[in-house]
Amino acid sequence: MAKCDVVAYARAQIEKSNDCGAVERVLSFLARKGGEDVVCLACSGGSDSIFLVKHVLEKFPGLRLRAVILHFNHALRGEDSDGDEEFVKIFARNNGVAFRSERLKNHPRNISEGTLRSCREEFFTRAMEALHSKVLLLGHQKDDVAETLLMRMLRASGTDGLSAPRALTIFKNFRVKLRPLLNFTKEDIKTRLRASHVEWRTDGSNFENDFLRNKIRNFILPQLQNAAGGIDVFSNLMAAKKNIEEADDAVAFVAGEWLRGKNLNGSLEITGLESLPAAVSKKIFAKFLSANSIEVRGSLLAALLKKMAMIECGSFSVGKGKFVDFDGKNFCIVEKNACSDWEVKNLQAGENRLPNGRTLRLEIVKISEDLWNGICRIDVGARCYAAVGEDAKVEARSYRANYAYVRFGHVSARKLGDIIGEKIVPRADRKSLPVFFVNQKACWIPGLPVSNLFKIKEMGERALLLTYL
Repeated sequence: MAKCDVVAYARAQIEKSNDCGAVERVLSFLARKGGEDVVCLACSGGSDSIFLVKHVLEKFPGLRLRAVILHFNHALRGEDSDGDEEFVKIFARNNGVAFRSERLKNHPRNISEGTLRSCREEFFTRAMEALHSKVLLLGHQKDDVAETLLMRMLRASGTDGLSAPRALTIFKNFRVKLRPLLNFTKEDIKTRLRASHVEWRTDGSNFENDFLRNKIRNFILPQLQNAAGGIDVFSNLMAAKKNIEEADDAVAFVAGEWLRGKNLNGSLEITGLESLPAAVSKKIFAKFLSANSIEVRGSLLAALLKKMAMIECGSFSVGKGKFVDFDGKNFCIVEKNACSDWEVKNLQAGENRLPNGRTLRLEIVKISEDLWNGICRIDVGARCYAAVGEDAKVEARSYRANYAYVRFGHVSARKLGDIIGEKIVPRADRKSLPVFFVNQKACWIPGLPVSNLFKIKEMGERALLLTYL
C-alpha cells in the first residue's frame, strides 16, 4: 500500500469525529497496515512526551520498529538542555526506538514562544522529510488545551484558532499530526508515570514567567480554579472548546458548500458572498488565501471583509511581493514589482497611483468640530491628517529604515527601522511600503500616526488628508 494511504484514512476519520477516538483508529490502522510507514514522536523529555511514547508503544506495539523519537534541543539552559537531549536519547535506546535530534545553533535575536515553536516545527519538518514520514505524534494534554484556549481568547482568535489544538490535523503537505493525550490532565500523566516508576525531566523555565503561557499556567489557571470552587475548570474548558469546534465545523461546512466547484487559483468572485454571515465569509477568505500560498492573518481577513462590505476598491500588500486587488466584484492575487527604490514627486489632489501598485488619495480639508473629535480614532494604517501650509509639496518614496521620523507626541527624530516593529508592519511587507514626505520632511508612513511635526493643534486648521488604498 502507498505511504499516503494513511492521509486518506485520517481524512476519513476526521469526517466521522475529530477526537481521541479518531487518533486511536488511525494508530490502529498503521499498526495493522504494516509496511514501512515511519511514525515520528516529538519528545522533549518532560512528563507529557515521555508518557506519549510509553502510552503509544504499549497500546500499539506493532509501531515500535517504525517509530522514531524526535528531540529538538533549544540550547537555552546550557547543561540542562544537553542533559534533556541525552536523557531522551537513552530513553529511546532503552525502549528500542530510533532517535533523531537537532540543536538550535543560531539563536534568534528576539526569543519568543512563537519563535521557538517555529524553530522546533522546522526541525520536525526536515526530519520527517528525511525519514519519508507522514505522521507526527505530539504530547498535548488537557492542561495545554486550557492554556492555549485562554491565550487565543486574549489574542481575539477566530473559531479556527480557538478550536486548536485538535486531536487530528492534516496539513497541505500531506502530513498528519496526532494528539492522543487530549483526554489526560497533567496530573493524570504524572500519576501514571510514578505508578510505573518511569522518570522524566523537569524544565525549570516552565516555572519562570517570561512567556504568556507560563503566566497563565502558573497564575491564571490556579486562581481561576480556586475562584470556581467545585467546578472542574479543565474539563469545562475542554467542553467549551468542543462547542467552538462544532461551531467552526458548521461554518467550514457552509463555506465548503458555497465554494463547491469554484476555482480559487488567483481570484475570488464575491457575488452572493456579501449576504453570508461574517464568520462564513472569513472562512472563505481564509481558504482563498491558503489556496494562493498567502499567510492567513486575522487582520487580513478583517481587511477583506471591510473592503467587501464597503465596496472599497483598491490594492494592498499581503507580503512577499503579492497584492490583493479588489474591483468591487473580484478579489485577485497579483504579483507586482515592489520597486526596491522609487520616488514620486509633486503628488496632486485626487488619486495618485504609486509604483508599489497602491493608490494614494490626497485631499485638503478643514478641521471641523466633528472631525477634530474623531481624528484620534482614525485607522492609522490607512489614513492620516497632517497640518500643512498652502505651499505644501507632497511626495512619496519607497521605505528605508534610516529615514528620520518624529513619533507622535515626541520631539526628537528616530530612524524608522527603530520605530516600526513586527506588530506594526511585518518585515516582509516593508519593502513595498511608502513613506510620504511634505516639504522634504517625513510626514507619514502607513501603520504609524502622523509625524509630530505635522500634528493638528486646533480646530479650523486646514489639513492634508492622506488615504492609502
